[in-house]
Amino acid sequence: MTQINTKLDHLNSDLIKTKEFFYNHLNSIEGSVHIYTHLDADGLTSGAIIGKALYREKVSFQISILKQLEREEITKIAENSNNKTFLIFSDFGSGQYLELQTKLSKDIPYLILDHHLPQEVVNKTDEKVREVYLKSTPWHINPYFYDIDGSNEVSGAGICYYFAKTLNNKNIDLSSIALVGATGDIQNQGPNNTFFGLNSLILNDALVADLVEVIDDLNFSPIKPLNESIAYSSEINLPGLSGNTSKTLKFLQKLGILMENSQGNIKTLNDLTQDEKQKISSAIIEFVSLKLDIEPAEIISKLIVNRYVLKHEIIGSELHDLNDFSNLLNSCGRSNNGSLGIAIAMGDRKVAYRKAQEQLITYKRTIQEALLWIQDNQKIQFKENIQYFFGEEVISENIIGTIASMLIFDKSGIIDKCKPIFGCAKREGEEVYKISARAHEDIVNKGVNLSEVIRQALELCHLNALGGGHPPAAGTKVPIGKISEFLDNCDLIVKRQLKI
Repeated sequence: MTQINTKLDHLNSDLIKTKEFFYNHLNSIEGSVHIYTHLDADGLTSGAIIGKALYREKVSFQISILKQLEREEITKIAENSNNKTFLIFSDFGSGQYLELQTKLSKDIPYLILDHHLPQEVVNKTDEKVREVYLKSTPWHINPYFYDIDGSNEVSGAGICYYFAKTLNNKNIDLSSIALVGATGDIQNQGPNNTFFGLNSLILNDALVADLVEVIDDLNFSPIKPLNESIAYSSEINLPGLSGNTSKTLKFLQKLGILMENSQGNIKTLNDLTQDEKQKISSAIIEFVSLKLDIEPAEIISKLIVNRYVLKHEIIGSELHDLNDFSNLLNSCGRSNNGSLGIAIAMGDRKVAYRKAQEQLITYKRTIQEALLWIQDNQKIQFKENIQYFFGEEVISENIIGTIASMLIFDKSGIIDKCKPIFGCAKREGEEVYKISARAHEDIVNKGVNLSEVIRQALELCHLNALGGGHPPAAGTKVPIGKISEFLDNCDLIVKRQLKI
């Protein structure tokens, strides 16, 4: 038996106890379940998976979507809950489990199904992980309890999927939705965009259930006009073509490929035959080899990747490709339409899907305008060991994390990937900044842990806010008057972590 299967056996053993805990309390209170979940793609799929599983068990439930599970929100939840309600926290709760214990009455039962580092735990090797595990299971399930890395081996949706599967093995059909959540958290970062850890086992479930197909494909958006998807690729740099859709279109036309589809629009990747894809890949390999003197094997590793498609969704729709599906859900949550995302993830392909498609256009435009604003106005500021930017009136707190993530993966060179980046967006109606920090994998491997950076910086600033997440991605909130001190402390802590 492989190591990951052994870890899964341990997790499943505990989930059986969690199932018993859930039903024992649910039967005793004779009430309903209130699910609280995060607004990003992983949070929405987490909530949807639990909701679908409970619906199938004929358990009444409601879902609330939160920007963050902050102290103020926990207080509100405690005030609005009673001993007739069972609470489930999905895709957050681990980083706030002590607060939940303190604020929630002993008469209010709850579960935490999360993948973030538990509160007061520094990293996955911290001995406190065992301590938290012993005192909080079976009502708290977290991958770090099983030596599974929640930042890249399983998402919140994955943990919720395994709980749903424990409730009823028929919920294996929710494995594909769990993969959408993992994709939203950018966890398909193995060679050629593969999943690993628990995510690879969830993928296997989806393959066995004939829900997902894995194909080798060009590493471009499958639904954008092809010249646009190539020109604005974040993975493939084509000198003279990147950023220029007109020149890219001429490049493709010279290959002898008819670039219009039957509707008279520029073809997408989905419209191409395998022969046409082969022509394009060969031309790009030759082009990059000559222009940049890069070995073909190195180009191929970025150009050809695994693409995961949902076999029962319409080809060319935003739901056919896992990446596009997760982007659609993320746009729902980040534009205050999280309920649409929940409905779509639970199976709505009519009203909710149409509305989500409409607002996706606005969301994409907002993201693109924000990135251009940062670049054109040189909004990135630098300290010795970190970099940061303020959203001002352009970037809201709902999308500050998305922008920070996109900058980390951006190929334009507007940020220094050797330094973590901190996005700061003023919260509407409050004198605080929402902070979203991101770090490239290379510096995480050198010792940067943003979850701990934020926690320590809050302590040094004598701030009582909750903060944390993962080593490569974390967040909190900081009073406006404390932001300079906070960023200075982050700079100092990163320096210590890198031992500069």
